[in-house]
This record gives sequence, C-alpha cells and structure tokens, in this order.
Amino acid sequence: MKKNLFLILFSLVFSMSFVSCSSNKEVNEENITIEETEIIEEIQEPEKITEFSALEKIYISSKDLSQIEIGSNIYDDQQSIHYTKGEYKELDFANDLLYLYLNEDSSIYDFLVSYDENSEKGYIPITEADKEKLIKDLNSLRSQMELPSGSEMLVRLDKVTYEGPSSNTNSGSSFKIRVAISRVGATVVPWNYFTITVFEEGNKLVAHLF
Repeated sequence: MKKNLFLILFSLVFSMSFVSCSSNKEVNEENITIEETEIIEEIQEPEKITEFSALEKIYISSKDLSQIEIGSNIYDDQQSIHYTKGEYKELDFANDLLYLYLNEDSSIYDFLVSYDENSEKGYIPITEADKEKLIKDLNSLRSQMELPSGSEMLVRLDKVTYEGPSSNTNSGSSFKIRVAISRVGATVVPWNYFTITVFEEGNKLVAHLF
C-alpha cells in the first residue's frame, strides 16, 4: 500500500514538474519572438522621398545639397559655373518660381509661405500683406523696365549662393540668387537679387520669396 502511495505521489510531482518546464519554455520562446520583432521594427527606416511636386511639375536631385558648404557659390556665370537643370531640386523649383513670378503668374502664391514665429513649423501659407508686397514690387520692376503687363520677361539664374537653413525656422534651404532679367530682344541685361528659402512638406515643395 505504501509502495503504491509512493508511486502515485512520485507521478504527481513528475507531472507538475513537466508542466512547469513546458510552461516556462513557451514563455521564454514567446519573449524571444517579441524581442526579435522589436529589433526588426527598430531597424526598418521610413522610405526616403526622392520625388517632390510643385507648380504641376516633379522635381528630383542628382546631387546632394548637404555636401555644399554654407556660403559657397553653387552657380556663377562669371566663373563659368552655369546653372544646370536636374542637379538640385531646390534650385530647379526656385528657377521656375522666379520665372512665373516675374511673368505675373498668380499660381505661384499657392506655393509661397510667410514666416510666423507662432506656427509650429515657423511659417504659414503666404499672408495677404506679403502677397500684396510681392505684387507691388513686381509692378515697380516691370514699370522700370518699361515692360507692359502680359509681355514676357526673360529670366536666367546668374549666381546662386547657398546660405544654409533659414535663420527664421532653422529648417529649409536658403539661397541668395542673382538673376539676369531682360525684355525679349534687349541688348542690356540688368541683374536683380532675390532670397529664396525652399521647404519640404512631405513630397511637396514650398518657398519663402523675398
């Protein structure tokens, strides 16, 4: 009788130990699986955006703007370093933006911004006050050139200096741009200066024009 009782107790203890070991093994395997999943999720990086839209166009870059030192001239006609389309999306956008602005295309204002220190990004869609100032400055310039409304103004990027991120937002890419402007057929080509800061908003581009 005692022998049978001993065997029964031994069987119970062995069964409980087996169940406990199996349970611990399943928990350990589950923890390992969770840890491996977390490591994989940490390694995965968001897909890098390479194409940006603005002005009903797609802009891409073949060169990395981050490799340019602040204060450096990216282009300078006087040094035979001419603007080349497709190198920097920011400058292709700026070039199109300036041409449309100087030729009175109102669609550009959908892609312009005004600085606002109370905004999270540091800028907001262009205000009416800033828009009116740009229009007033443009009308004055075209009047000086005796260029009636509707007549084309020729525009060429002559010199572009990279000035780094905007001092107002600590973001974006700022450029001081010297532009050669003229009437069609003109023999004298004056220069004009603009400061343009380009910002990325997802896969879109916007700019501050001054």
